[in-house]
Amino acid sequence: MMTDTETAPQAEGPLKGLRVIEIGMLFAGPLAGTTLADMGADVIKIEHPSGDEVRKLGEKIDGHSLWWSVTSRNKRVVALDMKSPEGRDIVFKLLETADVLIENFRPCRMAEWGMDYASLRKINPGLVLAHISGYGQSGLYSKRPGLGTLAEAFSGYAHVTGLEDGPPTLPSYPLADSVAAITAVYSILAAIYARGRNGGIGDEGDISLYEPLLSLTGPMVINYTKTGAIAKRAGNRARWSTPRNTYRTRDDRWIAVSSAADSAAMRLFKAIGREDLTRDPNWQTNPERLKRLEECDTLVADWIAARDQKEALEQFEKFDVIAGPVYDVEQLVNDPHVQARETMVEVADPKIGKTMVQDVVPRFTNAPGKMQWLGVDQIGQHTADVMRELGYSDEQISKLAHQRVLPARTAVAAGARAAARGLT
Repeated sequence: MMTDTETAPQAEGPLKGLRVIEIGMLFAGPLAGTTLADMGADVIKIEHPSGDEVRKLGEKIDGHSLWWSVTSRNKRVVALDMKSPEGRDIVFKLLETADVLIENFRPCRMAEWGMDYASLRKINPGLVLAHISGYGQSGLYSKRPGLGTLAEAFSGYAHVTGLEDGPPTLPSYPLADSVAAITAVYSILAAIYARGRNGGIGDEGDISLYEPLLSLTGPMVINYTKTGAIAKRAGNRARWSTPRNTYRTRDDRWIAVSSAADSAAMRLFKAIGREDLTRDPNWQTNPERLKRLEECDTLVADWIAARDQKEALEQFEKFDVIAGPVYDVEQLVNDPHVQARETMVEVADPKIGKTMVQDVVPRFTNAPGKMQWLGVDQIGQHTADVMRELGYSDEQISKLAHQRVLPARTAVAAGARAAARGLT
C-alpha cells in the first residue's frame, strides 16, 4: 500500500504538466477533476481530515467505497482543515503553483475564505477558476442548496422523462453532476486556450448544475416560446420520430430501435416483412407516420415480441436497421466489441485488488491518457508529499498535524521521514 512517503506515479496524457486543485465534495466538482486527471493533469484533491463524503457512499469492499475509487482515480489526495487559517494558508500556497481551481461549494463560501477570484488573481493572474453550484453564482436562487437531484427536477429533464401515465423520473446516477462536470472541463480548457492568447491572464467560469442539463433538451424551450407546446413524458417514444422505442423480445430481453431518418424506417419495414409500407405515401415520412404512431409502434413491437433477441438483431443487421440490444452491466462487460475495444480496463488496487473499470475517454494517439490508480484508501494519503513540494519541513508538517490542521497520521509519517534522515 502506498504510504505518505511514497510518491504517486508520473502522470501521462495530453494535459501532463497542468496542475489542478480540486476543492469540493460529492460529484460535480470531483468528476470534473477526474476527467482532467484521466488526461494527465496533476489533480490535487483537498478533502477534510475526517474524510470526503464520497468515502461513505455506495457499495464498499472492506470499508472502502467503490464510488470513491471511481471519482478520485488518478488524483493525489491532500487532507486539511480549510476552516483554519493555517489550512487556508496551505491552499493559497498550492494555488500559487496551480493552473486551475475547481470548487463546488455554495456561492460566497470561497469569498468568505478570502478565495474569491479577485483575491486569487492577485497571487496567480493565470489561474482559471471554475465554480460549479446548483443554481449558479448569480440570480435569486444562487444561495439555495443545489444537488444534482434538484437540478434534474428544476431543469425540466425529470418532467419529460418516464412513462406517459407515470411520475416524473429521476436518473439512478448523478446525471446533472456528470453533465455539469463535462461542461466544466471544456470550459476550463477553453479558458486555458484563451490564457495563451491573452498574455497569460486566466478567467473565472460559472457553471450551474441545471443549465448544462437544460442545454441537452433540444428544442424544448423554442417549441414552447414559438408554439406554446409544453413537452410531456412519452416513455421511450419520440414525439418527432417513429418508430422509436424499446421493445421486449420473446426471451424477455429488450431491443432499442431508432428511425429518425425516413430511409432508416424504410429499411426497418423491409426487415419485418412490410415492404409494402415503403411504397405507401402514408408511411414514407415521419410526419405521416406520426399520425399513425400507435399502429406503427405496435407492428414493430409485435414482430419483435415473436422472436428472441438474437434472432431479431440478426435480421435487423441484414437490413442495416438502426437497432441494438438494451444491455445490463453484465452484458456490457462481456460484449465482444466492448472487450475488443478495451472499453473497460483492469486496474490493480492495493485495497480492493484487481478490478475492471471504465477506461479513459477520449482516446488520443500521440499522448493517450491512462487509468493509473483508483481513489486511494487512506485519507489525505499524499498530504506529506505535497506539503514537502510546497517547502514545508517535516517538523512543520508534524506541528500542523498536532494542531489538527492536517490528519494526525501525517505527523507520524513526517516523523518517520525525519528519523530516516537522522533528524530525530
